[in-house]
Amino acid sequence: MWGFLAVYFNLFSKDVDAYEILAHRIIWSFFLMAAVLCINGKMGEIFALLKDIRSLKALFLSGIFITINWGVYVYAVGSGKILDTSLGYFINPLISMLLGVIIFKERLSKAGAIAVCIVITAVCVQIYAKGSLPLVSIILPLSFGFYAMVRKMAKISAFNGLFIETFFMFPFALGYVLWLVFHSQSHFGLNEDSLLMITSSIVTIVPLVAFNAATTRINLTTIGYLQYISPTIAILCAVFIYGEKLQTYKLISFCLIWLALALVSAQGIYALKRKKNDVFRDYFDVAKLLARTGLRDTAALRYASRCGHLSSGDFFKEPRAKAVGDCVRSALSPPDRR
Repeated sequence: MWGFLAVYFNLFSKDVDAYEILAHRIIWSFFLMAAVLCINGKMGEIFALLKDIRSLKALFLSGIFITINWGVYVYAVGSGKILDTSLGYFINPLISMLLGVIIFKERLSKAGAIAVCIVITAVCVQIYAKGSLPLVSIILPLSFGFYAMVRKMAKISAFNGLFIETFFMFPFALGYVLWLVFHSQSHFGLNEDSLLMITSSIVTIVPLVAFNAATTRINLTTIGYLQYISPTIAILCAVFIYGEKLQTYKLISFCLIWLALALVSAQGIYALKRKKNDVFRDYFDVAKLLARTGLRDTAALRYASRCGHLSSGDFFKEPRAKAVGDCVRSALSPPDRR
């Protein structure tokens, strides 16, 4: 859904500027989320959040970052710079990784360090070819990276947090819309643009809710790869629908970014396999312990399962855990009553 946002925002008339679209996006998203919270009876959680000053400060800051992100995106789409937005969103996971190292002191792997250097090279290619900074491709990942960083520190649910963020931005958005009305510059009325302004709340909230639902049903590695679908769709839309030219320097930049992402992905897959092997070794250790101590209750099985963060059923489904399973079954089998 996020991949087709460029198509949606291109439906607006050319005389409707990005600031007006952004203001209405905030206003109608606020009303839609307020309605959802009231229907689900969760406004109590919002009132509780409003009493937490520390969380409010964090959400006000994250609200500024997400507003910048939305505004730059809408501006870029309206200015025919969809390829620049897709490049920015490809860079996004690498920027987030770099912020994790700088802010949270996370350890950067060799593959990650090489990937960051490749991204810097890709940006330099853009600067050399254009003679200026690719601002859209830089501001989008930076604003979203800082947004994700603040939200990680705040530790608040995505929906409630986004509602508070739009709540903070709502007065500014409403003030701008009223200013347009008083100066007879508003495009809101009985027209197609007004309908698009209202439904912009839906294209904002529905993908977010779907993404949050997916995170509870799909492993994080898969979700990470799925996030590359959106900028890929944006590239296809830019080239084949809106006729943007994929110039040589842009193609080189994209290839470099894809190389960086491939390196990080390959390193992630290798680390995951290595961790899985370590888990299996833990299974063997636990199984041998169970067999040696003669524990025969289901609590022991649950303990063995937790070592690999698997359910009891999944524990015995793993092909390489068969020997472990046999050992654990033996340790947990009822004593011979003959």
